Amino acid sequence: MLKVQSEIPISQFEDIICELKTKPLEENRYRIKAGIGQSQAFGIVGRRCLAPDYSRNNWLRPKLYYHLLEFAEKFVDISWNAITVNQNYKADKHRDKNNKGPSFLVAFGDYTGGNLSIYEGDLSGSHNIFCRPLITDFSKVFHAVEPFEGSRYSLVYYWFVNNRLGPLPAPSVKKEGGKYFFYRGEEKITPKTGLPHPLRNRKKIVTGIVKVDKEVRIDFL
Repeated sequence: MLKVQSEIPISQFEDIICELKTKPLEENRYRIKAGIGQSQAFGIVGRRCLAPDYSRNNWLRPKLYYHLLEFAEKFVDISWNAITVNQNYKADKHRDKNNKGPSFLVAFGDYTGGNLSIYEGDLSGSHNIFCRPLITDFSKVFHAVEPFEGSRYSLVYYWFVNNRLGPLPAPSVKKEGGKYFFYRGEEKITPKTGLPHPLRNRKKIVTGIVKVDKEVRIDFL
């Protein structure tokens, strides 16, 4: 399935661009095999040796997350629980193995080049996604970003799937006194307190080492 949405006015990305220019994203060391550049995830993320939970970026960058939620409310018409934000990220040929179903992808910024290459089947070819969202299942097709110059940003809204993902409280971002705060359910999360760690106040006693999908998981008591 491939669906190209109507073009979105560049003005609709201004708040996101401003926030990314004010505080650029950090490089994601877990994505170095898929490409080079700055890339971070918001919403639900996987965590090594632990069940998936909300990304720490939600509360470290609540203003950016607020604008991402606003954008989704206006333009994203698929089911999603996670967002990847890319800043000058040069993605190599890869598939999005942890995504399920259609993803919503759009690029924006002041750049030239940077089309999306898709390498398989009827979707094969070069796609201009500048302010023109493309919806398809990126877990089933190899894709990459073509060379570009300038400042290129992109957003990917998708459904993160993991068999250890259980029910989570409804998240939200609220503006209070000119500042933004991430709420995990009714729990206000600030950079000072952070997300509660599931091992907090518990002894880290190894009860076993389990091999899961060719990776080793250490289970704690």
